[in-house]
Amino acid sequence: MGLTIISFLWYFNPNSRNSGMDRTPSGMNLGSVFGEPITPEQLRAAEQEGRIFFRLNYGEWPTSEEKMKDVRHFAEQRLLLNAELEQYHIAVTPEAAARYIKQLFGVKPEDAVTAEKLMEEVMQLAREGNVSVDDFDRFARHQAGQEYLVALVGMSGQLITPQETEVFYRRENEPMETELVSFPATNFYSMAVPTEKDIEDFYTKRQADYRVPDRIQINYVELQISSYLARAEKQLGTNFNERVDQEYFQEGAAAFKDETGAQLSAEAAKTKIKQEILQKVARNEAIKDANSLLNALSQGHDDQHPYTPGDLAALAKTRKLTVKTSEPFDLKSGPKELAILPKNLRVLFSLRDDDPDDKERSMIYAPSPLPSEEAVYVAGLQKRIPSEIQPLSAVHEKVAADYRQSKALELARAAGTRFESALGAGLAQGKTFDTMCAAQFVRPQNLSLFSLTSTSIPEVPDKSEFEQVQETAGRMHAGQCSPFMPTAGGGFLLYVKAQLPVDQAVLQRDMPVFLARMRERFQIVAFQAWFGRQMQMHFVPPPGEPSAAGG
Repeated sequence: MGLTIISFLWYFNPNSRNSGMDRTPSGMNLGSVFGEPITPEQLRAAEQEGRIFFRLNYGEWPTSEEKMKDVRHFAEQRLLLNAELEQYHIAVTPEAAARYIKQLFGVKPEDAVTAEKLMEEVMQLAREGNVSVDDFDRFARHQAGQEYLVALVGMSGQLITPQETEVFYRRENEPMETELVSFPATNFYSMAVPTEKDIEDFYTKRQADYRVPDRIQINYVELQISSYLARAEKQLGTNFNERVDQEYFQEGAAAFKDETGAQLSAEAAKTKIKQEILQKVARNEAIKDANSLLNALSQGHDDQHPYTPGDLAALAKTRKLTVKTSEPFDLKSGPKELAILPKNLRVLFSLRDDDPDDKERSMIYAPSPLPSEEAVYVAGLQKRIPSEIQPLSAVHEKVAADYRQSKALELARAAGTRFESALGAGLAQGKTFDTMCAAQFVRPQNLSLFSLTSTSIPEVPDKSEFEQVQETAGRMHAGQCSPFMPTAGGGFLLYVKAQLPVDQAVLQRDMPVFLARMRERFQIVAFQAWFGRQMQMHFVPPPGEPSAAGG
């Protein structure tokens, strides 16, 4: 994915330290880089950087074993990268690193933002992922160093000429005149009416598709943040407006924009600041009450007096709070009643009452409040519901619908394959595409002109299907017809009637930017090829583990 996010932490936080890699000898064989053994400390640091990389790329922290394999792969490459930075004596200056701080958090270059606010963002992300500020600092500096290394060893990519680039531009931007023959499954639904035996056979072969995943029910107290706004305003006191003014002037007027990107008036910006501060303080007040409730809930329990699902209701009654019980829900869907964050959903699914080592049964309750945008929750397990396969009687209607969908898709693809065969035979005899379509009683659709850089056309509104059409066209020349191409909803054949010339004026206008982009693209390709060779030559994985060669 080529994330190129650069370090800035040390520039904005002079106290952030660079402790470096501990090269303490170890008896463990973790592989080597340039002949030097990899220490557990080096590997741990590289894996932390890998976790940060994963979070910034995918919007979540790696949790599954499969995702941790990606982290390990990144870590191995990072260990070699670090060694290469030392070999080339590349050191990132604080000033250079600081230029990319806004890019890291999606802030536009012209927008004003304080160092404290950015540092707060970093700290929040660090706490969320159980990584340190030093881990972030190291990760960002190494990303910056990688950019320098790309510029250095990928220099050959800058040598592509304008004449060579023009060939690529024409290929990517030449308009194509095409015809599409579609075979949508919806056209075959009337031929896919199942008998009862069809439904029974379909269900028997696909019972796993009708399995209900593990589910849970929870008991919870919901503390609405809106009910704490008055308390928050009282706590902020008489100098609240002064605080709002101070933040407005500290951030700068340009930092406050509406949804369209237009700068807000001073009054509107201060109203927005006031609401944000009130919301934050109100949430903190709700969290305080939730912690108080959890503290009271913890009293009087030990191995002889374990927690029970009813404890929360009993305590809530004494505080005139309402306890609700959710409908059963699974990890993918989440509860309908709670606006729960994904990370808190995983907390709820970790609750249990059957851990043999938890005689106190403390794992019935979430150990801390679960905040969301609108509320703070105190939650505990009511019961777990194991996964089970639903009987046919419970899913009969769905099975019948699934059968029709599957059968219609099968019929659509069979029709498309028959047409492909007949078309191939006809074209081999010198017949035209349109003649064969008429003979087979299919009506081709003339598509709007598009190129390999187009993003959509009206005749193919589905984005993924258009991309498949576009990719198919890119492999063909004028006068050629594609084979039958299956899609999620059926399939199609594409005929390229003509490839039209690129507008010369548009080409001249776009060439400077396109040339710069092509040189950057070739530079990255050159770096990846070089880095792959370096991995093969200088990185030795642990015994029994394949090499992570590649860029």
